[in-house]
Amino acid sequence: MGEEQEKPGILKGWVKTGLGALLGLGSGVVGVYTTAIVNQVAKPSQPVANFAVTTDGLDMTCQNQATGESGWWDFGDGAPLEPFDPAQPSVAHKFAKPGNYSVKLTVRNFLMEENSRSVPVDLTPAALPPSITGLTVESIGGPKPVAPAAFRIKGEVKNAESIILDLGDKVEVNTETGPFERLVVFEKPGEYPIQVIATTGKTVTNQRRAVTVSPSAEGIISVILRVNGTGHRHDRHEHLSTPVLTHAAGAKMVERVVAAKPGHVILEAKVGKVTSQSVSNLKTEVAPDHKSVKISADWTGPSTTGNAPGGGDVMVPLLLVEEREKPATEAAQPETASAVFPGANSNVILALPPQPHGMSEFQRKIALEIRQARAAGQSTLFVNEPDVKFPWTKTIDGPGFALTFNATLVGEHVQILLTQTQIQAGR
Repeated sequence: MGEEQEKPGILKGWVKTGLGALLGLGSGVVGVYTTAIVNQVAKPSQPVANFAVTTDGLDMTCQNQATGESGWWDFGDGAPLEPFDPAQPSVAHKFAKPGNYSVKLTVRNFLMEENSRSVPVDLTPAALPPSITGLTVESIGGPKPVAPAAFRIKGEVKNAESIILDLGDKVEVNTETGPFERLVVFEKPGEYPIQVIATTGKTVTNQRRAVTVSPSAEGIISVILRVNGTGHRHDRHEHLSTPVLTHAAGAKMVERVVAAKPGHVILEAKVGKVTSQSVSNLKTEVAPDHKSVKISADWTGPSTTGNAPGGGDVMVPLLLVEEREKPATEAAQPETASAVFPGANSNVILALPPQPHGMSEFQRKIALEIRQARAAGQSTLFVNEPDVKFPWTKTIDGPGFALTFNATLVGEHVQILLTQTQIQAGR
């Protein structure tokens, strides 16, 4: 793995001069020995930021091989900085998701001589084996589903570049990994294999399930909803940053500017609790263009940075709310739901899929099909409405009767009422 090594600073000349005066060294020949005395007696050993990295999935361990009085770890993923403890043999950290990260250790001695080292850590999906956990397939219509039958498929995929859902007669591909939930409808009776495949392009893992859909009794009326939505994805998220405020000797105020992530803007910034007594009156100010935030505070600690171990540094927990600067319009995952009317005069209620996370200006398009089962697995299509506008009504005339369907939108549910009326002869 590549590394970046930053060399320690050089001891200031006034430190040597002051110590020489205290030791009674003047000008002339005796002054020649000042540097040697300072280096051997007063100057501490140089700090060295050295560590080794091992990974297991998204878990990382840094073996501490560094020397120094104080410092901090920066894991490169927006997590809070962790103080360096010279007596701690190792530091563990868990990353939230795959990616390329730069882990940096900064150490100092009490004279503020500083040394840093950065180590790249490759946790991209291609470097980790994909996994599928918690896969379940649940029948929504009861323990003995009949056609058309709806099922909810749930699980979680990690360390994958794409998810493939193989339903036998159709295949869906999704590039968003993590927890997933999908509603599917099998309109005809039969045995249906369900396979979830997670792949990185180089490595593939899969899990299989199977469901059985029984035929409907002749004359049964069923309804199928197909829902598709569009909106703007803003990708809004919160994360914790821990910038370091460094005090310059004699300054009455300390401040630090934190930039937004590339392609993002800062909507809000809040400062958490700071235990240090060296600062007061902490403030945050988001820039007018929302590309950065400035943290400022009054310095109430020592007037010189060398009076405290590690210098005049204060770590500030900062909660940032950011979102992408240019939201993109995209289609939501199509969802389906189905139900069977229990009788001639009855109603069914079908839940709509929830609005996708991170979308605004979301609009649904609902297609509606109503069928009646016939012998040998056949069916009669009563209704095929590609874009339902609620409230919606449809009447189907049959031999000696009429079927009326009334659909209304109630919150996040569609309620459909079926009414059968007799038609008098000669009508």
